Amino acid sequence: MNEKDCHMHISTQELEKIQAPVAQAQHAPGFIYTSPEVFELDKSEIFMKDWLCVGREEEVENPGDFMAIRILDEPVVLVRGRDGNVRAFANICAHRGVEVAFGTGNVNVLSCPFHGWTYGLDGKLVGAPHMKGAEVFETKKCGLPPIRLETWRGWLFINFDDDAIPLEEFVAPLEKDFGYIPQEEYKLAVKTVGEVECNWKLLVENLIDFYHVNVVHKTTNGRAFTMDSFEFEPRAGGGYLAFYNSGPSTPTGEPIFGRAPWMEDKANDFSTTGLLGPNFTFFARTDTVHPYITWPISPTRSRLMVYTLVPKMFFDQPEFEERAEGYRDTQKRVLEEDRQMLESVQNGLASRNFKPGRMSPVEKGVNHIISNYMDRLKKASDGSLFNMAQD
Repeated sequence: MNEKDCHMHISTQELEKIQAPVAQAQHAPGFIYTSPEVFELDKSEIFMKDWLCVGREEEVENPGDFMAIRILDEPVVLVRGRDGNVRAFANICAHRGVEVAFGTGNVNVLSCPFHGWTYGLDGKLVGAPHMKGAEVFETKKCGLPPIRLETWRGWLFINFDDDAIPLEEFVAPLEKDFGYIPQEEYKLAVKTVGEVECNWKLLVENLIDFYHVNVVHKTTNGRAFTMDSFEFEPRAGGGYLAFYNSGPSTPTGEPIFGRAPWMEDKANDFSTTGLLGPNFTFFARTDTVHPYITWPISPTRSRLMVYTLVPKMFFDQPEFEERAEGYRDTQKRVLEEDRQMLESVQNGLASRNFKPGRMSPVEKGVNHIISNYMDRLKKASDGSLFNMAQD
């Protein structure tokens, strides 16, 4: 076994330390966050198999509205049909694979910009210039490949795996923990997007890492936080439910528009969060619902999207859009506070001198995520990242 192979495996003893109860545990080795091989396993065995939240229904609100995205280089287009249903397709022309939609907008047909093939909002091929002389050319077999799409409380989820369980079953833990929040009565106010030079797992872990909140976010979301307020409940598969005292994620720490009526029984500093793996981290306060969705770009680069929803009743308030920017301003500040730290962590994990450190008992959320991820990685790699190691 060469030096690289030694550094790319986890011994039984190391795995026991990683998956130990938090007061006895240590962090995972650096290659979990830096290795292209592990990144490919994350893609093929997690992101190509799990349900993935790709946005809100109101982002494609009207017939013809579309949104083109890429998930780990897989091009996808979401479009609302004339029948009112939202569908997802592989965003690849049946001729040469060119994307037939870019960005967002409203169209009557989806049109390939290369050779002019056109597709209806139902994904069927409706036009193919200069193909009349092509023998055995069947237009019915040349539609955009469909991708499974289902909805939960206004959120759009897709799945690349035709054999995956129904979304209702997949999202059941989140529904149980947060069903008391009527998300259909909320609407997207602002969407904040940022990129960070770190592995996607670091971002997901960071969102439940309350060890850093009083240090990194002491002037924003951590200004009112106290460690003794943090309550954590693990869920199967690495998910969780947690409560803490942070209050509204705004410049002043107070609601911009007011409290949601169904949150009147909550304290002013009420905050809750939960994870639906692999990358949907749910947050709610008395005034908003604002999930964070983490997207891998490369082993060392990720995109973070924050969807800030407020009750529909507030959208009629004066100067709504201008005032709602306060949410975006705060989310950008929080992201910038995290950026330098996470990029430094990523750099340190790649160092030849890095050795996984012991966990603090307050890292119970991080411990839970990593422990469950190791189980999944072991299964995804058929144990090859573990079995060849020497104790």
